[in-house]
Amino acid sequence: MRKVIEKLTDDIFYISLLTWVIYFILELLKEGLVSNYFDLNLLLIFVIVFAIINSFLNYDFGR
Repeated sequence: MRKVIEKLTDDIFYISLLTWVIYFILELLKEGLVSNYFDLNLLLIFVIVFAIINSFLNYDFGR
């Protein structure tokens, strides 16, 4: 069960990070394209939270 949770959080982290990067690049190319409809900071907070969770789950605490 732990491996499934690790894989799920890993996938969610990478998908959300890729989504944030794509939205950020689109926003740089044309201002207001994304920010008029969605706040990128919310997605960035989501990415950071899942990065922390992913780090704790995949870190081997001396096992």
